[in-house]
Amino acid sequence: MKFTIFKRLTFGYLAIMMLVLFLVIFVTVKLNQLTRLTRAASSVDGHTVRLTERLSNNMFSMVSFEKKYLISKDDDFYQHFLKIREDFNKDITQLGQLIAGLGKKKIKFFHIAGSGKKERFFKINQLCNEYFSIFTQEIENIKKDQEYPYKEYQIQKEKIVEEINNNFKYIIWEAKSDRDEKIKISSEISNNVFKTTSIAAGLSIFFGMLISFFNTRSINRSILLLQKKTKDITKGKFEKILDISSPPEIKDLANDFNIMCDRLKELAEMKEDFISHVSHELRTPLTAIREASRLLIDGTFADNPESRDELLTIVSDECERLIVSVNRILDLSRMEAKMMEYHFNRTDLIHLIRKCTLKLAPIAQRKNITLELTPPPQFPEILMDSERISQLLENLVANALKYTDAKGLVTVSTSVKNHDDMAIKVSVSDTGCGIHEKNLNKIFDKFERIESGKETARGTGLGLSIAKHIITVHGGKIWVESTPGKGSTFFFTLPAG
Repeated sequence: MKFTIFKRLTFGYLAIMMLVLFLVIFVTVKLNQLTRLTRAASSVDGHTVRLTERLSNNMFSMVSFEKKYLISKDDDFYQHFLKIREDFNKDITQLGQLIAGLGKKKIKFFHIAGSGKKERFFKINQLCNEYFSIFTQEIENIKKDQEYPYKEYQIQKEKIVEEINNNFKYIIWEAKSDRDEKIKISSEISNNVFKTTSIAAGLSIFFGMLISFFNTRSINRSILLLQKKTKDITKGKFEKILDISSPPEIKDLANDFNIMCDRLKELAEMKEDFISHVSHELRTPLTAIREASRLLIDGTFADNPESRDELLTIVSDECERLIVSVNRILDLSRMEAKMMEYHFNRTDLIHLIRKCTLKLAPIAQRKNITLELTPPPQFPEILMDSERISQLLENLVANALKYTDAKGLVTVSTSVKNHDDMAIKVSVSDTGCGIHEKNLNKIFDKFERIESGKETARGTGLGLSIAKHIITVHGGKIWVESTPGKGSTFFFTLPAG
């Protein structure tokens, strides 16, 4: 099964569109991942680093003001400590929320390692509580003016602060590692998108060019072949396109071209036959008229009135023959152009048939042919153009006489058909040479003259074509049945209404 041009283009460009659609979906998904990674690296990891660094700095500031207060007992240092502690608590709460969110969050293609940060954060909380608890005890001892192990407290706080700072450093390091990992993954995604886009674009261009090439090639070769054959036709070479590998549309066009080629060949042959027939029909009478006129002008038979009258009769008969031939051509032209005038009236068909047989009876007697009219049934007058029907009858009977040998039989008969609508059927039968089956469909074409192997006077090949036009206008049908060597029968019908 060959694909049509429409299907080829549709499936080809659909494949390209699917490739482009895949590319669009792939790029959209990857860009979404890239956006999420970039946002996470900026808003989560970056913020975690900044927040942890600020907490570390605030921790050292609190330790500094705490020491100053313990040494000087100045309440301003303590107030500064409380203010920094308040900011520290806010930041530590925010950091806890951020880390808690990181621990739960998963992004496709990678997993944020937040469990280590959570443990460090819990440890920081625990150490901060210990640190603030020791400092609170120190403040209570100072307010009560009680002695307490100052150095031991300082040593404990220094260890706690150092451990807190180490945990802050770990959180900062891990946040930076996560940020670097996200940047690395983002870079890989960007590279994958670039590679995939480049490959898909290249494949789209390649397949687009490939599809266009094969479609254009198959169509172009067929069109060039049709173009060549068309040029051959202009040179009179009516050769068919035997085999063409192409889409169905071009194949159908080639088949139509072959049909046209056959028809043009028929028309060319018909033209040759027409020229041959018409030239013969015109040349013979014109030659006879010319020779007779020359003899009359030269006065060859001036002393012989009978011979002179015979020459004048020949001129008159040949002129009449020319007029009949020309009128036939003009009549057929008017019929084909739908310009022929018909005069319909109620007429007795049997009377026309008898008149026709009587008119052609001398020809039958001269050729020793029996011309019969079978007893017709009784039927009323029918609506028709009597002049054209007479022309039709004379043509059919004259043809039958022309192709029938001496001692042959030509029969004209009528009958009534009662199938759908009542119609009169007329038949003209002969015992002549007959018509080959392959020529039965062509015999009613104009300028067609079927060679029968029997020498007869050549005609223009218009009589039966005119007959078909006349019957068609009257709403009837005309056809022929024949057996080669046994004769032919021409039938035509006329509506009886």
